[in-house]
Amino acid sequence: MKYFSKLHNRGKNLRPPDLYEYYVDNYWFKSVDLENQKINQPLRGSHKADVVIVGGGFTGLSSAYHIKEKFPEKHIVLLEGACCGYGASGRNGGFCIGTDMLKETSPSDPEERQKNLDISFYGLKFIKRMISEHGVECDLEENGMLEVALNENHIRGLEELQDYLKSYGLDSTLLQGDQLEPEIKSPRFIAGLKNPHGAILNPAKLAREMKRVVEEVGVEVRERTVVTRITPGKTNLVDTELGDISAPILVIALNAYAHKLGFFKNRVFPISVFQIATEALNETQLESIGWGNRQGLSDMRTMFSYLILTKDNRIVMGGAGGFGYYNNDALCSGNDKSFTHSITEDLFTSFPQLDGLGIEHAWGGTTAYILGKRIPSVGVMGDHQNIFYGVGLSEGVPTTQTFGRIIGDLMAGESNAFTNHYFVNQPIAYAGPTSLRGIFGRGARWMWERDDK
Repeated sequence: MKYFSKLHNRGKNLRPPDLYEYYVDNYWFKSVDLENQKINQPLRGSHKADVVIVGGGFTGLSSAYHIKEKFPEKHIVLLEGACCGYGASGRNGGFCIGTDMLKETSPSDPEERQKNLDISFYGLKFIKRMISEHGVECDLEENGMLEVALNENHIRGLEELQDYLKSYGLDSTLLQGDQLEPEIKSPRFIAGLKNPHGAILNPAKLAREMKRVVEEVGVEVRERTVVTRITPGKTNLVDTELGDISAPILVIALNAYAHKLGFFKNRVFPISVFQIATEALNETQLESIGWGNRQGLSDMRTMFSYLILTKDNRIVMGGAGGFGYYNNDALCSGNDKSFTHSITEDLFTSFPQLDGLGIEHAWGGTTAYILGKRIPSVGVMGDHQNIFYGVGLSEGVPTTQTFGRIIGDLMAGESNAFTNHYFVNQPIAYAGPTSLRGIFGRGARWMWERDDK
């Protein structure tokens, strides 16, 4: 099996993998009152199902919904180690970018170009469908994106991005110097590209609401269920801390955690990213930074920062931090003040007029990194072609939603624009020996930080 490594013999060494932390000071979790939410009972005893999904983030939840829609008669069980949305899906920056699945080069054929656009915007449309059909509340604001430049090289990057969007027929506006002030007021930003194709949201609200929706359509969700081993076969066997379950079809929706169970072990890097959330800004503070259109804001550095305004007018700001590895473990996860301190400094460098603003939350989490062009992969694998997966997602809340659609279509044996998309069964480059990844990570970070100056 190409992307699966056998961990150990069944019946021996059933130590649970380290899939979650005890506590994360995450503003999004606080906003949904996660501490007082009902967390489902774990799986106990031996069970059978038609489909088992491992992972309760956006990819797993979207897969559950789409598979149930295709196969209403199937018994689908979703297993989540902590609670749905506890990983990267509930800890990210709150961006929902509509262009994440566009090909790097616009197809010359207009029909193919339109198909690619339809697929790329599917994830955002699906979230809006969840809102309209199922009453999902996730603070979605379709305000677009604003990419900003800190130097002349970045401006050239904005011009290239504008040309790229134009090749797909997508409008955007390049703003330079004083033209940028009506959008954002910062002495640091010298230009910006205003792109209307995107949204911001509360990711933890979306994840918890999606859990509710998939249960309402008949999916069995087991939280607090740490998977300890997966034994692939014609019938896949999944061992958990307190029980086991078998199914002919398996979905691996663990992204950066998949290597813990032997999947993509030499292909996907786990990396740590970190965020902070300020106290709510008052009217004077809001006026001082502009940002009246409330777009998702990110800069053009390789080690870029990204910011949004929450529903209650806090700034959530994030950036990559732990780019180091030892035996495929992320350098840092959860709470790490060394990285969140640097993000805080970055915030006040961009907005010195906010000096004195309080930082009320700081958190981190693990996401995935792939070598080369960093293209994620979704598809099917295994000796029996009965293990479906989505992996390599480091950006893209809507992409995870689309991956669920693709997994459902692949399972149904359909041949369409989704199942033929270039992300499907995209080869994942070999990541090199785990013992060398710490050196690679530190070297790559040094070069990127040098180039960003």
